[in-house]
Amino acid sequence: MKRTAGLGSRLKALARSRLRNLGRVRELSRRFRSLSRYDSPEALELIIEWTRERLVFARARRAVFGASGGVDSSLVACILARAYPGRCLGLILPCESEPEDEHDASTLLEALGIERRRIDLAPALAALRALLSPVQASSTAEGNLKTRLRTLALFHEASARKGLFVGTGDLDEGFVGYYTKGSGSDLSPIASLHKHEVRALLELALWPVNPKLARRLSRKPAHAGLVRGRSAEAELGVPYEHIARCIEIVSESCNLYEVGVAPREVDEFDRLIARTRMDERTFLRVAELIYRARHKAEGSPVLWRDDPGRSTLDDFSSE
Repeated sequence: MKRTAGLGSRLKALARSRLRNLGRVRELSRRFRSLSRYDSPEALELIIEWTRERLVFARARRAVFGASGGVDSSLVACILARAYPGRCLGLILPCESEPEDEHDASTLLEALGIERRRIDLAPALAALRALLSPVQASSTAEGNLKTRLRTLALFHEASARKGLFVGTGDLDEGFVGYYTKGSGSDLSPIASLHKHEVRALLELALWPVNPKLARRLSRKPAHAGLVRGRSAEAELGVPYEHIARCIEIVSESCNLYEVGVAPREVDEFDRLIARTRMDERTFLRVAELIYRARHKAEGSPVLWRDDPGRSTLDDFSSE
């Protein structure tokens, strides 16, 4: 009698089979990491290919994203237009937003040939305001409420279409916590790019389609679209170019802990600060932002039991 493989063997074989399907993703990730610049045509092509392979691996019928008219979402739109042509949906989700942003989002989606749908979230916001504790219109709580409404809509519409919600966050904003906790996504193709790299790639990707629009959107000031007239840099208190430089210093010479940023070697760190001519007050401001954002990056603290089964499964990791 032929012996049937045990459950353990079958599970391991299944994991290895799925890993083979991720082989292309691993190769693209390796090539991307080896680049000397991430604002180049080669970087753009690798991001597009990686996004396509990730969507294919997930068997996503659709790629759904929020079209805000901002620089990050505009780059994601350009990526998806090539990575998943005919299977993308851009959701325009005004929530007491700037009319100019909605116009920019609609113009971009039309230029790229991406299907769009507009869902006005203002009525839902008004209903929640009537139920929840009152806060100032410009408060963080109010801004988070708007973002979470958009996240809810994006996850719902992606699920309804058996698709994935593709996020639009970049590295600078992610590192310093300029996003709402609980506003994740299924896929994040530009989360390792600095803002200046996003701008460069957007202009590169959109130029063949509409040079005028490419030039204007790639230079558009960043803002969260939550409080009218307030830019992202004004809220952060630091220009993006300084944030990017600080992140590079942290990555090269520091470790991140629950209590904040700490140099691995103090003398080496001090030499790096001097060599890069980084203003100490600016670095301390960014370090404080990183510290305040740790709860977003790490998630909720858990009182773990002794569990030898909690492993990273390095053999089966994709990137």
